[in-house]
Amino acid sequence: MSLSGCHSHSVDHKGRIFIPSKLRKKVIDKNKRTVAVTRGFDKCLSIYSLTVWKEFEGKLLALPQSKRKNRFIVRYFLENKEEVEVDSQGRIKIPQHLLDYAVIEKEVIIAGVLNRIEVWNPEIHKKEIEGMESIKDEILESLEI
Repeated sequence: MSLSGCHSHSVDHKGRIFIPSKLRKKVIDKNKRTVAVTRGFDKCLSIYSLTVWKEFEGKLLALPQSKRKNRFIVRYFLENKEEVEVDSQGRIKIPQHLLDYAVIEKEVIIAGVLNRIEVWNPEIHKKEIEGMESIKDEILESLEI
């Protein structure tokens, strides 16, 4: 699965966001219209198909639990993970604690990023991109891609 693209949408008064069909088709598993939503790696939210989420959980489970930083990371993702249903109009209801974490109020940026969808506050997304632009060449050079 490879997700890509960037879309702007609004959050409705019930805390629902519309997932564009191009992305939605790739994150909904065949028999279940449910996705996993949790905190992202950055100040955003991540949406995973349940299949990809199980793979991610497996990686978290493989971390040695004797290390404090590993326990923290497991809690960071799992305490905040919610399974939410995609309604017939392609919307999902984001729990308030996750909206608060990502400082999401009225507008969102929805971005396909390889195996997940990221949901951003537009201002935070813009600052993140601008901040990384200044070191993009250095990062690319170190990755040798």
